[in-house]
Amino acid sequence: MSATREVVCEKARMARDLIKSHPLTPELSAELFAQKEISAFRFSTALIESSQSELKGLQKIWVQAYKNAWHVPP
Repeated sequence: MSATREVVCEKARMARDLIKSHPLTPELSAELFAQKEISAFRFSTALIESSQSELKGLQKIWVQAYKNAWHVPP
């Protein structure tokens, strides 16, 4: 199960980095992230249990991604 968690985190990092360098509008960047990452997270949550610290780590990646989408400085 830890491999599944790692795949979800890696997909989140990849989606975050993808929208960081993409020339889309903020709205489209946020939608792209949602399509790439949130669907992977929703699929895997039914299969694995995650601790609070793991979910907080994933939340940090998501916040960074939305900041990237909306061009907010870190």
